[in-house]
This record gives sequence, C-alpha cells and structure tokens, in this order.
Amino acid sequence: MFNNLLTGMKRRILQEVENAFLNHPIYAGNVRVTNKFPQKERVQYGVVLRNASGSQIRMSADNYMADLYSHVRLCKFQNYPGLSVEWIRENTNDITDYKVDEDLSSQIDGYRQKFTTSQVMVAGPGNTRYASYPGQIVVTLNGATMNPSLVDGGNKHFSFPYSPLLGSTLKVSYYYRTLVPPGYYVLDFKNNSTFTVGPAYSIENEVLIEKTTGLETSVTLASAGIPGTKIHKNTEELVLQRPNLARDLFPIVLIKDTDYIIDYATGIITFLHGHIDTGFRMVASYRYYTDSDLGPFPVSKFREIHNAVPGVVLCMGRRIVPPNPSLDPTATVDRQVVVVSQFHEQQAQIYGGHWEMALSLGVIAKDTPSMEEMTDLIVNYLWGVRKNQLEFEGITLNRVEATGETEEPFVENTGDMYYESSIDISVQTEWQRFIPYLYKLRHVNVEIEPDMGEILKSPVIGYEKVS
Repeated sequence: MFNNLLTGMKRRILQEVENAFLNHPIYAGNVRVTNKFPQKERVQYGVVLRNASGSQIRMSADNYMADLYSHVRLCKFQNYPGLSVEWIRENTNDITDYKVDEDLSSQIDGYRQKFTTSQVMVAGPGNTRYASYPGQIVVTLNGATMNPSLVDGGNKHFSFPYSPLLGSTLKVSYYYRTLVPPGYYVLDFKNNSTFTVGPAYSIENEVLIEKTTGLETSVTLASAGIPGTKIHKNTEELVLQRPNLARDLFPIVLIKDTDYIIDYATGIITFLHGHIDTGFRMVASYRYYTDSDLGPFPVSKFREIHNAVPGVVLCMGRRIVPPNPSLDPTATVDRQVVVVSQFHEQQAQIYGGHWEMALSLGVIAKDTPSMEEMTDLIVNYLWGVRKNQLEFEGITLNRVEATGETEEPFVENTGDMYYESSIDISVQTEWQRFIPYLYKLRHVNVEIEPDMGEILKSPVIGYEKVS
C-alpha cells in the first residue's frame, strides 16, 4: 500500500513541478522533469527526483476510523482469486435524478384515488430511502399543489382522500433512483481483456394483492412476465400483512408446499387451500435472473468502468487474472460479485491514518543563475501558489526548502561544469483501507453464506459515507 501511495504522490508532485515552468518564456519546453535518471546523457536543464521516503502517523491504536455505509460492496466468489477488480464505490452523481412534472392525468377516471408513477420514488438523506411522506414529493392538481394522503415510493404510488374529477390535470415531481436494482451482479472474467455481468435481482415486498377478499386462488409474480427472466428457486417469501397498520408486528409467513405451490417458469403461485384469509395485504420477496449476461465489457489496467453496473464504479488495478493456457480458453478465470443493497447499509470497517513523506529534488543547470532561478521558481510555485489548492486534494505541504548547492564536471577534458541545487519537500497525505463485513459468497441463488475466515486478505472497496 505504501509504495502505491508514494508512487502516486511522486507523480503528483512532479506534475506540479512541470507546471511551474509552463508559462516561463525561457524554461518552458526546455526543462526535463524526471524520476531518477532515465537518460543516457546528462540533461542540460532539468529537475530530478532523487529520493523518497515515508513514515506512518497513527490516528488510533489499531488505525480504526469508522464504519462505511453504502449501497454497494465487492465480494469474492467461491474459490476464485477475486483480484481483477481492486475496489468499487457507488457513483454519487448517478444514483438519483430529479424527474419533473410526470403527467398522470390519463389515470384519472372520476373514481380512482390511487395513482401510479413510472419510477420508484426516493427521498431522505442522500435520497437513499423510499418516499413515504406527502412532503417528499410535489403533486399538483389543476395547477394547485396538493398533499396526498398516502405516499408509497417503493411501490410507486400515492393516494388522495377523494377522487379527482374527470378531466383534471395531475402532475407529480419526485426523485427516482437510477442505481441498478438491488441484487447480486456476478462479474465473469474469461480472459484478461473482457468480462461479462450476470445480474441476479432481488425483489423486496412486491405487492401481489393490496387487500385480500378471500376469493383469490392464485397470484403471479410481476418479474416472471419480463421476457428472458427466470425466478430463482427457493428464494421466494410470501407474507400476509395488515394493511391498516403502519408497522405490522405480526405478519403471517406462508409456507411452500403447505400453503402454496409455485411454478418458477411462469411465476404463478397457487394456494393449496383454495383461498386465503380476508383483509390482508400480500407481499412477496424473491430473486430473479436473466437468460443472457450483459457485456462483454473491455478491461484494461488502472481504469474505472462506469457502464457495466450503472451507478457503480468498478476500478481495475494491475492484478487482472490472465487466462490459464492449460484450461479451456472459454473457461472463467476469475469471478467477483457486486452486491447492491436497497438502502445505505453497513458494508465495511474503515482503517486509516496519515503518511508523512519526504521527497528530495535535484535542480540541474549549466550555469548558476539558471540553477538559482529554477530553484526559486519551484519553491515559490509549490509553497506560494499551489499549497492551498493541493490541500483540497488531501495533500499537505509541510515544508519546501532549498537545502544546498553542488558543482561537478560536465566534460572533464574541457573543465565544463554543471550546477545542482537540492530542494527538500515534506508532504503529508491520508490513507484508508476498507475491510468488508462480507468477504466471500458461496451462492447467489439461495440465502447468503458469508465466509469471514480470510477477512484481512480482502480486496479494497470504495467509499461514500462514513458514520
């Protein structure tokens, strides 16, 4: 970890040193800024990073900082290496969007009190919860703002205490979630250049019957009607709730093969007793998957991928698993799972602290005035111009000092000299490591079977919110 952090810091400081000469009429384009000496011949004018070191500053005894709350986490799968994706994070710019003035006038028939939106309505801190209060959405009826009597953002509807008159204009504005639906997204790497995504979606509390009449003999899961989808076996849970209670403390869970049977191909649930009790709301939670995977998506080292799992950023490193020549070229060489949760959940523990790094630059020139001018330009640019801006990136310059000058022969036969001055820079930056609570998945089509045995060897995931 330290070498990766130090490498990034060296690149960033050298980039700033290069920028110091960009607008100079004499040195722009003539000064070479390098790490060590990659050239065979000595440069005429240049800046060389000669040495770098660092020491850790602990923030606590065990470096623990906080817990990570996010929609997403990255897990290993079975015995695959789980190295191709280094870490993931939710894309805060792509989780929610604001949909203005969705017109629901066509749903008004003079009798209807409940109206359905096209998207799930979300609200709350960071728009991470389903809208459940009238003030979390904006409803206008004939141009006047109205407060609905009920808002159920998860099921995409709201209600009025009365039926709007036929011919009225009804519009609603709300936040909706653009993050992919909750579930498990299996990343399959069949080679080190492409990967595919196999989604297994999770449906929670899908309303099958708003209020039972006692005459129902069967119901159908909504996702079963989507072309190319299949219900995962043994993942369904059917519950009867009392719809008049804000929080049902005594739900009734139906038992498969005792209370009902299910056809997973069609999603049809048939009640074995011929009917069910009256006055209940029936909801179902289950998982379903598609026949075909998404992709393939290209892979390259040190790259962020935004389009494979919308709303989730996948970050590749340099540990992408290569294909095994002894195996079938179409075989999967690595597999990882992106778990997307319905709400912000406790996903990992965050450990972190500070690194204080010392960098030593050498400023080289053929004459002493140029050497002095270049040294002064670098010190003033880093300390006087860029110091405050770098702090917004988490890079604190504690010290930028010119510490000495030397001279050495450039051409020994003629006695030509070159001159060098040293600049010492002390930089402090932060480091963080994220240890997931769930390290490995054994299955995605049944209940999660966590494996915590190797948690300290886990991959690093990204961050969104700490608490």
